[in-house]
This record gives sequence, C-alpha cells and structure tokens, in this order.
Amino acid sequence: MKNTIKLILVGGVFAFAALVFVTNRPLAQTQPAQNQGPTIGQQFKNIKVLNDVPAEQLGKIMNLFNASLGVDCTFCHNTKDYTSDEKKEKQTARKMIQMTFDINKASFNGRTEVTCNVCHSGHEHPVAAPTLWPTETAEVKQPDPKPTADQILANYLNAVGGKDKAAKITSRQITASRVEPDNKIEPEEIWQKGQNVRIVTTYPGAVITEGFNGTTGWKVSNGPELHINRLDQAEIARSAQVLFNADLKSVYTKADYRFEDQIDGRPVYLLTATGANGVDRLYFDVATGLLVRRQSTIRTILGPFVYQTDYSDYKDFGGVKIPTTIKVAEPGVRFTRKITKVKINAPIADNSVFDEPRK
Repeated sequence: MKNTIKLILVGGVFAFAALVFVTNRPLAQTQPAQNQGPTIGQQFKNIKVLNDVPAEQLGKIMNLFNASLGVDCTFCHNTKDYTSDEKKEKQTARKMIQMTFDINKASFNGRTEVTCNVCHSGHEHPVAAPTLWPTETAEVKQPDPKPTADQILANYLNAVGGKDKAAKITSRQITASRVEPDNKIEPEEIWQKGQNVRIVTTYPGAVITEGFNGTTGWKVSNGPELHINRLDQAEIARSAQVLFNADLKSVYTKADYRFEDQIDGRPVYLLTATGANGVDRLYFDVATGLLVRRQSTIRTILGPFVYQTDYSDYKDFGGVKIPTTIKVAEPGVRFTRKITKVKINAPIADNSVFDEPRK
C-alpha cells in the first residue's frame, strides 16, 4: 500500500484525492488560472474550509501539509473513510487553514504570504525558539559584466558536446533505476526522441508510464487509477522538454538572466525561462556551463508548490553528455533516477509510442 500511495503522489495527486473521489462514476512562477474546472466543495464530500478552491489544487495542498508538518494522511484522516471527522487533528487543521486565510486577508491584502511552512518548517508543532547558531551564508559577488541568457544557453550547448554532435543523436533508449528515500529501487526504461519522452517505471504492484508527445504530457497506470489534471500535465511536459535536451533555447520563447547564486557552494547562473507550459528557473554551473537545477512553481491557495530537478554526474554517450544522476523533488515526493545504460540512435519506428495509450 505504501508503494501504491507513492505512485499516486508522483503524479501530483495525493492519495486523499484518489480515495475520496465522490463523483458518480497540485521568486515563484504561476501557472495560468483559466479553465480550473470544479471546486473542491463541488467535487468532494464534507469540505468545510476549502470549498471555493479549484479541485485540481487539492492533491498539492495535501502534499504541502505533508512536507510542512512532516506528517502523512493518517495524522488527520481515517484512511478508510476520508469524510470522517473523528480525529481532532482534522478539526484543528481546519482552524489553522482558516487562521492563515484570515492573517493573509487582514495583513497582506489577500496575498498568500503566511503558510503552514512559515511556522512549522517540517515539524508537527511550530518551533517557537530562534536558531542560536544559524547557517552563515556569504554574499555572492555578482559578475561584471553580466552574462546574457543567450550566452549561458550557448555555453550549455557547447558544454554537453556542441551543436554538430547533438544533431547526430536522433534518439536514446535508456536503462535506469529509480531510488526511493528508503533505498527501495524500481527499474525504469526511458525512450527519448527530440523533446518526446516515454518513461516506464515498474513497481511491485503496478507499472506506471508517463510521456510527452511534443504537445501533451500524460501518465497512466496498469494498476490504481491515476487522476492527472492540467497542472500535472504541464509539469510532465516541461520536465520532458528539458530532459537530455542539448538545445534548451529551442524549448523557451524567452529567457532572462537574473543573478549569480550558489548551489552546494558552487557558483551558478540563474535564468528565468518562459515556454509553452509555463516558467522555469534554470541554474547553470558557472565553471562547467552545465545545467544543474530546474525549478517550476505552482501557486496554490496555501502557498507555492515547487517542483525541483537536480542534474549531476554528466557522462559522455555518443559524443554528447547527459546527467546520469537526476534528483526529483516536490512537496511529499522525492526520488533519485540513476542512469545505467544508454543506447544511442535506438530505432523508434513509430512516434505513437510517445502518445497516451487509448483506454
């Protein structure tokens, strides 16, 4: 059951949303607000505070609770009946949600400045005392002159092998392992052709397949049904477009240099880049030119929901370097993908393999 719940989380839809689906039959960047569909109050039973929030945010809000308080579903819910109010923690949670709404309305003109994480910071109970030995962070000296976004993207292309070598690679078939925080390992097979990607992850109880066909991101299971909404689809698409792509300039319609920062003590350049599926924050190692982190953020009513992917251990396959260690994290979910084998220009006769399977 633990793995099953984790599968649902990976799609950005918390187990709560999957189990209480009651119709008869997730500097931060913002996703478009249009076409948000039904509200939580319309789609789920016994909702007291989040009634008017778009239903597509519910899974992500639950994951924010998980990450902000360090608890799981059972802390507030009877997982056999999510509509039950038997646990006092659920009553307390409703009061705390309303409290944050009231504070933000009264003090911040309705902006979501105060969230669960502001006080809890990963703990069940807020930490009242300040840290007496805070981590010292040195101010990062900014470059003069500043590099342009075009220069940084061009340096990345050269760092991974260059335009000519990249053009010779038409496809990849990749064998990988997905390593969970508890060190459990699931095998993965990845097919990539241009910006099209298909990833198959085999769990003990189900096989999860996700992909991007150049237009639409999707995810399906041969086991428990996954409820994927437009926010999840957009993130799958953005992740696929960047994964193993040497020409990042082709992904984004606009890119801007922001400033120099540090990740793990190493200087990095930060770009904000806008594409068809939203805005990404891209971090490039100053010394190597390689992409080391991508972030995207969805605004929810209870704070920013951040997706983060870290890229490292770049290795040369067929003249072009790709990251062989990829760390993926979002509230409530994290795993490491380890690349073990890469077949260059593997035959992919039919591009329909990147399309969502018909039911």
